[in-house]
Amino acid sequence: MSTSNSPPGDSENPAIEAQSPPWRRPAVIWLLLYPFAWLGLFGISGMLWYLPAGLRLGTLWLLPRRLWPAMAAIEITTLVILGRTLGYSSLTGWLLGAIIPWCIYAVVLRGIGRHGRGTPAYRALPRLLVVGFVAAVFNSLLLTAIDLNDDGSLAAGLPPTLVSFALGDFAGSVLVVPIMLALTDQFGPERRPWPLLLAYGVALASPAVVLGLALLPSIEAPIYPLALALLPLFLVAYRYGWRPAMVSYGLLCLALTTARLPNVEQLQPGQLPLLMAMVGCAVLLVGVSTETLRTRRREMDEIVQALRTRSAELARAANRMAAMQEQERRRIGVELHDQIGQDMTAIATRLRIVELTASNPTVLEGLSSISSLVTSAHGHLREVINELHPAVLDRFGLTRAIAEGPFAELLRDRGVLYTSRVQGRVDHLPDNIASALYRICQEAVTNGARHGCGGRMHIRLVLAPSENAAELTMEIEDQAGAIIIDPNRPGRGLLNIRDRADAIGADYRFDPDGGMPRHRVHLWVAMPVA
Repeated sequence: MSTSNSPPGDSENPAIEAQSPPWRRPAVIWLLLYPFAWLGLFGISGMLWYLPAGLRLGTLWLLPRRLWPAMAAIEITTLVILGRTLGYSSLTGWLLGAIIPWCIYAVVLRGIGRHGRGTPAYRALPRLLVVGFVAAVFNSLLLTAIDLNDDGSLAAGLPPTLVSFALGDFAGSVLVVPIMLALTDQFGPERRPWPLLLAYGVALASPAVVLGLALLPSIEAPIYPLALALLPLFLVAYRYGWRPAMVSYGLLCLALTTARLPNVEQLQPGQLPLLMAMVGCAVLLVGVSTETLRTRRREMDEIVQALRTRSAELARAANRMAAMQEQERRRIGVELHDQIGQDMTAIATRLRIVELTASNPTVLEGLSSISSLVTSAHGHLREVINELHPAVLDRFGLTRAIAEGPFAELLRDRGVLYTSRVQGRVDHLPDNIASALYRICQEAVTNGARHGCGGRMHIRLVLAPSENAAELTMEIEDQAGAIIIDPNRPGRGLLNIRDRADAIGADYRFDPDGGMPRHRVHLWVAMPVA
């Protein structure tokens, strides 16, 4: 899923949402259920958390911003009714306590949380943790000020009150927001199998440890059961991701509130909520990191697979182009041999006949000059035909074509000492590979003859058999030493060699600093070789 640049909670497709009746839209349904969820979480909030704070933050994140005023009205109305039911003495203080927290969370989310509902949960959660912490701090300051204004004093003192408000809100956000996002994903495209949310039962290990150890009367400190329960909790986060980890964390918090831990009074006020809030943050970040890495790995695997597919398609296209080129070269060579070659042979024959019947010395001299030109042109034509498609490759195979082919004659005519060594059954190679190897040798020899090769050139071709394939290595050596190659303009010959090697899937190496070897081609041929 791509990151959206829309404001927080804006709908991804307002047109589709507008076509549905209001009572069937998920956002409207959630608004109708919001006060009941708020009251339910308020009823089970305890010393570890203030769960409605997390409900508020998660709802602000998930709702479109145009519904925020409706959400504010519903929450404030619910709190006013709750205050009257509980008989709260200061209605003004209770009203301020209903309005100010919502405003703080909305302002902080608007300022820090800039992603919309299109953002994947694993990307949104770290930012929401920051939003929850900042909002909890500001909320604790203002709620403490309201309490001071109402009573003129604080029963627990200023620092404990500030810490209590802040930790309660933050711990509630750490627990409720991830669970809300996980449940939202379960009804969207990011749905996971329901057994996976419980990590196939592993998520129950942490609360089971706490509940089991709480039955033992000999525990010296209440922190021991929690410390032992953290190992399976972090294991779930690392192995299964943040969703099962937060389910396990919620069950652990529930176990801590229901279990009767010995000597729990030894803990200072705020220690256990602070510890659980930090543990929740750590578990959530570990789970988010795990899912992020797995998502990126999956994306990289898809990219690599796409590149492999594209590379295979390009290789097939290159092979088709090479095969078509060879066919066209063969056709042109045959036409040159059958048409122009025969015509030149006929011209040479008629010239000899005319030479035999002519008696004028001047005419004879001219005919001899023309005959020499025809002979020279005939030789050039044979060279062109051999370069277009060497007959020796079709008739005698790759081994003889490398040892005695046209480029071998070219080097020997230039005074270059040329040698070759072929090992293995290279004459049984597929036609496209044999043709590509021959063309690579032809390009390398032509470049060496044109630019100098130090008076010596050697081609080594080895086909080593294995069980299901054969390892082919071809090395072309010369004694020209270091040569200067412009990396921006490597030359047409080198480009042709690289293209030929890429077409057959070979690894090609060129060494401009030394010619031992100058060119190296390595390839695994997918064929059994006896």
